[in-house]
Amino acid sequence: MKKNRIILALACMAGFSSLAQQSFSLDEAIEFASKNNASVKNAILEIESANQKVKETKAIGLPQVSAAGEFQNFLDIPITVAPANAFNPAAPADELVSLQFGTEYNAKGSLNANQLIFNGSYLVGLQTSKKFKKVSEYQKTKTIQDVKENVIKAYYGALVAEKTVATLTEISEASKSIYNQTKGLYEEGLIEEDNVTQLSLNVLTSQNSLNSAKRQLEDAKNVLKFQMGMDVNETISLSSDFDAVISSLDASQSEVSSDISQNIDFLLLNQQRELNVLNIKYEQSQYLPSLNAFFTHQQNALRNDFDLLESGKPWFPTTIWGLNLSVPIFSSGSRMALVSQAKIKLKQTENNLAQLEKGLSIQTEAAKTKYSNAFETYNTSKEAVAISKKIYNNYQIKFKEGLISSLDLSQIQTQYLSAQTQYIQSMYNLVSSKIELDKITNKL
Repeated sequence: MKKNRIILALACMAGFSSLAQQSFSLDEAIEFASKNNASVKNAILEIESANQKVKETKAIGLPQVSAAGEFQNFLDIPITVAPANAFNPAAPADELVSLQFGTEYNAKGSLNANQLIFNGSYLVGLQTSKKFKKVSEYQKTKTIQDVKENVIKAYYGALVAEKTVATLTEISEASKSIYNQTKGLYEEGLIEEDNVTQLSLNVLTSQNSLNSAKRQLEDAKNVLKFQMGMDVNETISLSSDFDAVISSLDASQSEVSSDISQNIDFLLLNQQRELNVLNIKYEQSQYLPSLNAFFTHQQNALRNDFDLLESGKPWFPTTIWGLNLSVPIFSSGSRMALVSQAKIKLKQTENNLAQLEKGLSIQTEAAKTKYSNAFETYNTSKEAVAISKKIYNNYQIKFKEGLISSLDLSQIQTQYLSAQTQYIQSMYNLVSSKIELDKITNKL
């Protein structure tokens, strides 16, 4: 029994460990963000809101039915006056008689129905609401694209931080190894103390750099978790290999072409142009008449006693149906001014579209150039690392053989570290420029 409890406890611990730490490839991180990032969630909700707006607009053109009830208690029944000779021919011509019309208690129940038959602005409004839904869908696409870009950059940033930690760990361990060997030689009286002192400084410097890099790695992972919409208290590990990503890139990819008409910013601005066209139609529709049908049925109770609900007492019906026609005739030029303003807005949007098209062409060429330069810099940095590492290894051998001082070795180590830093940065710059190129050419 005790053995079973131990096995169960170990299983629970293993399960908790697997939940506490999650491993993500780049594609998995993007997929996670597409479901959990707050901006994506809001974009999806915005589409649902647009759907409801379409339903709301459609409902305006459907029958509208309402019911109403009213109760009145006349504390003073209204009085009117009339010439007395209307009832008594013998009465003087200037004599008036007061008359009370009505009952003390009145109640009314009514059922009202209205139906829009024709209204130009309603038809345009229905088109506009559907267009807003399309804008929301494009906005969701843009949001997902932006989130994807941010996740990729954050993921690569974390990979760069991991690679930096690995490089500094290698240098730190090498520094410690040389220091321990040199310290042993010093204790045997074979070398001077200055060599040991210089190497101890190297060990301290490399360890401080490594500790700083580890903290930067944690920061980079927190940025990634934030972009993914993941709880920052959870532990994350990265399963994609940075070197494999770099190896998959090719300088020839800088020759890709772009269909500007499919760029999301262009699509959104083009939707704005179409909304401007509809706005012109809306303002022009104000010149058209509108026609509505209505139906009303009322039941009225007129009592001098408060017996409105007593059975057998009459309720008097009133039923009406009809049409309401409204014809705009003269607005002193205000409608014409509104149409002109809408046309000006359309022209401004068309100018912005032309400007955006030119700008996207320039940005595409700039992104290609940036990618080509980044690829060239990466190749140069890669070669520089290979050379500096070879020099560093040779100087380590020379130091062990007593051919150079610890200061010489320290300088070469700094040179190697600088080359590694530039190489890692060139890797990040390369993937970043590739991301920008893919985004501008609609391939992200």
